[in-house]
Order: sequence, then structure tokens, then C-alpha cells
Amino acid sequence: MGKKILVAVGNCAYSEQAVKYCARISSAVKDVTYTLFNVKPLLPAILIEKAEADPEVKAEVDELIREEKEAAGSFVDRFKDLMVGEGISENRIETVTEPMQLGMAKDILNRAERGGYDAIVLGRRGLTPTRDCFLGATATKVVENAVEIPVWLVSGEAVSMKVLLAVDGSETSFRILDHLVDMVGPNPDLRLTLFHVQSHLKHCRSVLATGRPYEIAREKPRLQEILEREDSRCMEEFYEKALQKLETAGLKKNQIQIKNTTWSYDISTAILDEAASQRHGTLMVGRRGKRPAFFAGRIAMRLLQKTSEQALWVVS
Repeated sequence: MGKKILVAVGNCAYSEQAVKYCARISSAVKDVTYTLFNVKPLLPAILIEKAEADPEVKAEVDELIREEKEAAGSFVDRFKDLMVGEGISENRIETVTEPMQLGMAKDILNRAERGGYDAIVLGRRGLTPTRDCFLGATATKVVENAVEIPVWLVSGEAVSMKVLLAVDGSETSFRILDHLVDMVGPNPDLRLTLFHVQSHLKHCRSVLATGRPYEIAREKPRLQEILEREDSRCMEEFYEKALQKLETAGLKKNQIQIKNTTWSYDISTAILDEAASQRHGTLMVGRRGKRPAFFAGRIAMRLLQKTSEQALWVVS
């Protein structure tokens, strides 16, 4: 069964980057179709109200609506041409422009849910009104509320085909793998790192509340040993199944790297440092992990706030 990607676009450079990235990262999967979806902001209510009572105001409002519709159609068609230029067949690209109904984020989510899309793609560099062409909080709202649908947030050019999967051995980690395989396929240029931050008492919220996370492992060595032993067992099982899954999907062993680290007080910092030092173009993280302190919503949201050069995929 084919996969569907909803690419939410506005008239900005960040959307252009997202369109290019989306075409490049999924180019090896030939049964993926794309919808370039533009939500047109509403005019101020006062103008609509005055237009109903004043023919001259109505004429100007109608002209403005017509101009905005033409402008939206123009840049959406240009983005379609960009995707075709990246090698995506024209018959696999749909363009849709609709007026805002319930709000930017809600309209995007409604379209994705009703249409049975497998991923939502947003272009953004930051989450402030001056940097986000979806007006500040839209990207955050989409991530927070897309409970079942993975969300891709694209920052910068993100041209590298190196992908870092932040994994903890949970069922969510397997869903991240499945999503990657489904949406990227056996791309020979892909270089994949399965990255794991080893369990440590200092990552537990109850320990963080004590105000002495660095000392706790020395004070409670038996608890730390239990964590490490169970973590190692869990990850060994995960890696064995993960490698089988990836090789079955067509990825070669030389495309896959496993990396564990015991470093970092903050898990999101460890992920970002690894991504920056190894020049990864894409980070993948789950909304939830197997335990509240590891890759829970707070980790995904920290990455959402901190990531500036890589694309970030948040997978449910």
C-alpha cells in the first residue's frame, strides 16, 4: 500500500527547504505520494463585516482575496516544479490551497487525519513569529497534537543523508525504524546511526528532584548496576531485531552504525552533540519511550526547541 506525505507550505524559504528535503529523503520509495497543502490566513473580521455593508469595501476585499489566491497558487505550483526537478513524478504530487477554518495547526492536523497521511512535513528554522513561516507556535502545536501521525520539522538545507535514530529499545523505537523503512526505503546513500544514551540514575526525575544527580550513582551503586544490566540486556535484544529489520528492508550492513554513550547529564544535549559532530542531516525521536525519564515528551520537545540545522522527525 502506498504512503502519503502532507507537506504544509507557506510562501517562505523554509517551506522551500522542506519541499526539497522531502523529495530527496524519500526519493527511493516509488509508491509515496505528496500533497502540497497551503492554508490561507483569514482577513480581519472587521473587513468582512464592512464589506457586507459597503459595496466599495467589498470590491476591494474581493480583489485582495483574488490576489492572495493567485499568489498562493503561484508559489505552490513553484514548489511542485521543485519536487519534479528533484526526480518526483508529477502524477505523484497534489496541490491544495484552502482558506483557514479552525486555525493553522488545526487545519493541518485535520487534513492529515482525514486523508490518512503517514507523515506531516513542516518547514521551519525557529519557533518565533519572525522565523517561523507558520507564525510561531504552529509547529509546536502540530507536534503536540499529532498523536498518531509522525511529524517532520525541517531546518536549514538538511542535505546530508546521514540519519540518527535516538533509540531506547522500546516499542516506540521499533516504530521509528518502521517509519524510516516505509518513508525512506533502501536508499544506497543513506547512512544510519542507532544512537542510545545508557540508562543512568541521574536521568531519573526523582533523582533530579534531589538536586544531586551526579552523586547519586556513587551513593546507590546497586541501583545503578541494576539499571545498567537491564539496559544492556534490552538493547542487545533491540539491536539484533533492528538489524534484521533494516537488512530485510534492503539496507546494507555498511550503511548502519550502532553507538552507545554513557555521557551527558541531559539526554537531548547528548543527541544534539552527536548529530552536530557527525554531521547528521536528520534526527528521529519517539514521542514516548519505555520509561518516563527517557525519550518522553519532554525530550522530544527539547529537541524541537533546540534543533537548528537538522530535520527532526517526531514519531508516535
